[in-house]
Amino acid sequence: MSDAMTDAIVSLNLELDLAHTLDRFLTALIEQTGAKYAAINVLDDEGISVDFHYKGMAEGVWAHIKRAPNAVGVLGQIPDEGTLVLANLTKHPAFQGMPKHHPPMGSFLGTALKVRGSVFGYLYLASKPGEFTAEDEAAVEVLAAAASVAIDNAQLYEKALARERWLTASQDITTALLADPGDEEVFETIVASAKDLAGAVNVALVLPGVDGTWTMEITAGPQSGELLGLELPPEGRAIEVIESGMGVISSEPPGNTVLDVVRSFGPTLYAPLSAEHRPVGLLMLWRDRGMASFTAEDLEIAQRFATQAAMALSVAELSHVKSKTTLLEERQRLADDLHDFVSQELFATAMQIEAITHDVEPRLAARLTRTLDHVKRAQHEVRGVMSSLAGQRTAEPISERIRREMVMATDSMGFAPRAQVDWGEVSHAIGGEPSLSDDLVAVVREMLSNVARHAQATSVYMEISGAGGRLAVTVVDDGIGPGGATNRHSGTSNLANRALRRNGTFTLAPSRPGSSRPGTVAEWNVEAAG
Repeated sequence: MSDAMTDAIVSLNLELDLAHTLDRFLTALIEQTGAKYAAINVLDDEGISVDFHYKGMAEGVWAHIKRAPNAVGVLGQIPDEGTLVLANLTKHPAFQGMPKHHPPMGSFLGTALKVRGSVFGYLYLASKPGEFTAEDEAAVEVLAAAASVAIDNAQLYEKALARERWLTASQDITTALLADPGDEEVFETIVASAKDLAGAVNVALVLPGVDGTWTMEITAGPQSGELLGLELPPEGRAIEVIESGMGVISSEPPGNTVLDVVRSFGPTLYAPLSAEHRPVGLLMLWRDRGMASFTAEDLEIAQRFATQAAMALSVAELSHVKSKTTLLEERQRLADDLHDFVSQELFATAMQIEAITHDVEPRLAARLTRTLDHVKRAQHEVRGVMSSLAGQRTAEPISERIRREMVMATDSMGFAPRAQVDWGEVSHAIGGEPSLSDDLVAVVREMLSNVARHAQATSVYMEISGAGGRLAVTVVDDGIGPGGATNRHSGTSNLANRALRRNGTFTLAPSRPGSSRPGTVAEWNVEAAG
């Protein structure tokens, strides 16, 4: 082996950047074979050109051609093993002409470049004065073997860098959410990071909407305006991904039902956001048609990012719920204190002043009456403050209050309860009675709390209905059963008392009698107000 060949092989391993490695490879090929032109057409797993590197051709010429050649004509004759050597490219029976603005070519050598046993791309050498020789073929073979190792190292390095960038992005998102759970800009950071790191053109973050729908809440890319606010079709592939928790990659948007704006997109990656086996959202990434397909490794890395983002969102949601619950409880305590101490004291003072007024001379009685008016006005103001504080809880939609209880229960149980609720029906059953709304929230809290403390369950299903003039809450778990009801005496008594006050019932029974883990069915059923 000549010193020049040795230097060429050594130079291939001096770079860990893939583009620079390919550039050095082409330079070495021209130097060793005397070819005027050298190019490598990089392919994806489906044989589609995703990158094209060349030497010897003016950049202005390539700007006119614009696209890499396909495996047709003479190029389609290049074998996966060995080389195709031609004295004149244009004389081959398979020759179909050159693209407009392409420089003329004579002699030609083509071969497949393999990395780890798979075709990485096709190598083209052309227009060597005279013809390519057996020595040229041998030189190409040696350099291709060295380039295969160098390319593999560069790809591994790029993958390591990509993983590090995804990890850094997910850590930044987690830190931001923990610092400020209410920071909605983090959602935009998730989308922007995913778009840049995955090399996507359009991105959408899908989050749960109302009535079981899933909506594109945050979008980025040229079609972001058209994507924003779209609901996923119930029968679409994306819903399957959300429900299964299994991501998917495809050369085009998958499934039989695809939204119109998405139909024109190319390679697709869907990564579900799941926390504690509970779907939180979906990260949808699209590239344009003709771009490289996403790989299984792309999906793996994006899925890790999505899972980390989901965990951060869940922690932030729980922190937000806890903060809001604490605030509401503090408001209620203040309202109770105002009633128990301030309001009652003012009432007692007013009664005493009114009694004294009758026992003093008229001049003092007039002064006492004016003082009594001040006390009554203070009473009125205190009652207004009490009403405002106590009303902060009942002014919230019942769906939001129940959802908060479920999030709190998820933290206690270690998994999310499944729920079936017709909110319109439940709201109608509650009518305009705030106390029934408060009872419903308290019942849900107590029933889920009992499961967390005593049931040793691994799953919980809750149904709330308001049909037939009744308001009912049913909670079914797969735990050890209601046999330890004596340990739940306080909780079950509270539930029973709340039911009795509203002409209702509370029952507790095994869901699978005779089983080693019989589970429990708890039902609270009362008269509706609406």
